[in-house]
Amino acid sequence: MPLVLEILRHGEAVPAGPGGDAARPLSSAGRHAVAALAAGLALDRWRPDRIFSSPILRARQTAKIVREAMPDAPEIEPLDELLPDCEPSRVLAALRVHDARAGRVLLVTHQPLAGRLAALLTGEAPAFRPGTLVRIECETEPGPGRGRLLHTIDPGPEG
Repeated sequence: MPLVLEILRHGEAVPAGPGGDAARPLSSAGRHAVAALAAGLALDRWRPDRIFSSPILRARQTAKIVREAMPDAPEIEPLDELLPDCEPSRVLAALRVHDARAGRVLLVTHQPLAGRLAALLTGEAPAFRPGTLVRIECETEPGPGRGRLLHTIDPGPEG
């Protein structure tokens, strides 16, 4: 069974306040856009086998909204390797450690990591506005150039 990585950039967040960047929650528009994405995925009977999220608030909120739209969705697993400035190779190593080698795996993360991970796997760098989901299939062990870009869901210019 192939590994299908669903790379989701968190929804639009409010500007940084006194708590700093990591404490930025989703904006109202960001929550609505992610909920609309999740509802569309649920209509397509999409369901991830695993959900990994960056520990940063806006990513955790995004993962929670998506999970709540899916019947019997798995628990959200925090993954430090999904922080914005991590190396894509560390994400792939973490997936191996967590035995996420097959099925549908949702990764909720940030830029620049989302774009760098997609580029490493496929050689393509899709745009990752807030709330964008990119689906990549890996027939073998994920690695440089071993993925195929299947689909992108872009929330549009309003992000």
